[in-house]
Amino acid sequence: MSVVQYKKYIWLVDTIRSAGRITREEISRKWVSSRYNDNHEPGIPEASFHRYRRDVEELFDIEIACNRTTGEYYIADSDINGKTKQWLLSQFAVSQSLDTSRELRDRILYEPIPEGTEYLTTFVNAMRDNRWVCVTHLRFDSKDEPHIFHLAPLCLKVFKQRWYVLGFIEETDGSHVIPESEWRIYALDRIKKVEPIDKTFSLPKDFDAKAYFSNYYGVFCGEKYKPQLIRARFSKDDAPYVRSLPLHHSQQEVEPCIFEWFVAPTFDFIQQLRTHGADVEILAPESLRNAFIKEAQEVLKMYQK
Repeated sequence: MSVVQYKKYIWLVDTIRSAGRITREEISRKWVSSRYNDNHEPGIPEASFHRYRRDVEELFDIEIACNRTTGEYYIADSDINGKTKQWLLSQFAVSQSLDTSRELRDRILYEPIPEGTEYLTTFVNAMRDNRWVCVTHLRFDSKDEPHIFHLAPLCLKVFKQRWYVLGFIEETDGSHVIPESEWRIYALDRIKKVEPIDKTFSLPKDFDAKAYFSNYYGVFCGEKYKPQLIRARFSKDDAPYVRSLPLHHSQQEVEPCIFEWFVAPTFDFIQQLRTHGADVEILAPESLRNAFIKEAQEVLKMYQK
């Protein structure tokens, strides 16, 4: 399925969501002036409209319902404000605004997105069908040829402008559940090629992507990283930023400017704390505090040279 087709689906959802309730005729009138009406149709054909409705529900879990009395369509999904859907629709809303107001393009700035987003459609389809894909991957530190392997994609995650796919690469006949210790996560911008293959896998029983990442910040995860209580004091200048944008869902402000998290001290989380420089003091655990002290001493030594 092409990216343009996905945009048509999101256009339909955003059009109905923005209106609240809208008739089939009003949707068709808006479709006439839509940039995604590449065939210059006088309206969305009846068969296409209902196919889009079915696809939207299957792909995004968003139900487009109809009031039979008034003939109006509306978004029936009670979870339309869920993070994934909210992000999806907000991204498209900005795109739509730019398309209709081209003079604003140079006044709205984005952070650059690495390569790899062109594979999102392939991974989404593979996850929907529980289908293996053949991946050609090249590590940052690799000087050799890319690694080619089969991957069973479990979920997708975006972190700091990069998309990642979590999955396992061990071949299976569907009867064996791969243990979590054997799962892997790959950045899509390091993937050079993805192709679906004629082989399906069984989704691990009770797999919950949100729960899997709940004790982590970022994408470093796995059984070797154990969550623990981390406490830090921030300066009065930095504390409001941490307070308004929590680093992790477990964050609590136990005293003024002192925050706690129950999270695994992975590279991603520690790196985020480091961005505050001298405006953060690690209070616990002692091992992490000592690591920050040692690093500060090494930095001072480097500058003294």
